[in-house]
Parts: sequence; structure tokens; C-alpha cells
Amino acid sequence: MNKSLKYYFWATYHRKKLDELQEKHKRVYKGIVLDIGGRDRGRFNKPRDKVKKWIFADIEKKHNPDLVLDVAKMKGIKSQSIDVISAIELFEHVEEIDKGLDECYRVLKKGGILIISVPFLFPIHADPYDFQRWTEYKWRKKLTTKRFQVNTFEITGRFFTVYCGMIKTFIKSFPSIFRYVGYLLYPLLDLIVKADNTKLIKNHYIFNKYHDGYFIIAKK
Repeated sequence: MNKSLKYYFWATYHRKKLDELQEKHKRVYKGIVLDIGGRDRGRFNKPRDKVKKWIFADIEKKHNPDLVLDVAKMKGIKSQSIDVISAIELFEHVEEIDKGLDECYRVLKKGGILIISVPFLFPIHADPYDFQRWTEYKWRKKLTTKRFQVNTFEITGRFFTVYCGMIKTFIKSFPSIFRYVGYLLYPLLDLIVKADNTKLIKNHYIFNKYHDGYFIIAKK
């Protein structure tokens, strides 16, 4: 199976939306970028060659990071030395989020950018641990409390993204002979997911309460 087909059949709707949003906001990556836990996943091509310096950091040495660190304990990073922090799919794995956000604020330059994505209605996935899911209100309140200005806040999917994502997971669990039959439903699921972008779903008193996850850009 080639890469495009593998991506189509195996990437989650959450991952595909993250790739789309990172591409849409690609311009915010500049200067010195600290990419925490950002192992390459999905199809977004990180603009490493378009910035002054790209630092890949991870809590686990086995992933061959430039720096081994915990976002909640970044003593090795000088204060006000980073232009952009990329924290894509990171904070659900951080036990002490308050300390992590404080550290992000400390190391960012004035006007620096913090990019966050987190899942909400999404399977538990240890990497190495999975600690929590925060609501939109919690993220907005916490970032404001930590003196960040939220410039962009996007919900990565609503009711049908969650529902169709679960159906795809169910299909993937089938033995191969039945799984290939289930793949025939994917174009229909893709069409159904588009309903989440309509005003009917966004404003619906029930459906708008189902959130797949969040993509946030905040400024110091």
C-alpha cells in the first residue's frame, strides 16, 4: 500500500484535520522553534528549513531528540529565548500542565507563539502516559490565567467526526477479509463528516457539544 492510500485508510479524522490546520497556519513558524514531543506523524511537512533553528525535544531519549526534556521542567532552556513552541498532541500526556504552561511562558520571547493541539473525545493513548482531557472552556480560561492571548481556537471536529471516527476504528478491528469490505464505507463516512462544518451542527444544542479536539494558537 503506497503512502497516500495508507494515509487515507489509517489516519484518523483528528490527524487529518491537524495536518490541514498546521498547513493553514504555517506562517507562524519562524525564528527559533522548540518542537516538543513533535515526532513526525501525518502529512504536514514542518518548515524546518524556513526558520532560524528547529529544536526537536522529547521526554524519551529513544526518539533521538535534539534535547531530552519535560515541558514542565525546561531548566536547560534560557528564559525568553524561543520564538515559537509547537506542542502538537502534547499536553494530554503532561501530568503537570500548569507547570508546563508556566515554563512555556518563561522561555518564549515577548510576542512569542505557543501552538497547541489536544484531543478531547478520542481514545486513551499512552505516550508514555495519558493523563487528561480538558474542555474548550478550561483551555481558554487556563491560557488566559497564564497570561497568554488566545488568537486562534478551532474545534477539530464535532458529533459526526467523533461518530464516524469510531466507525472507522470498528472497521479497522475486523479481520482483513472483512476489513476490506468495510473500507467501501469510507467515502460515505467522509461525506457525513462534512456535516460538522455546517451551521446546523455548529449551532445545534446537542451536536455542538461533541468535540473531537482543539487546535490553539496563543501569544505571549
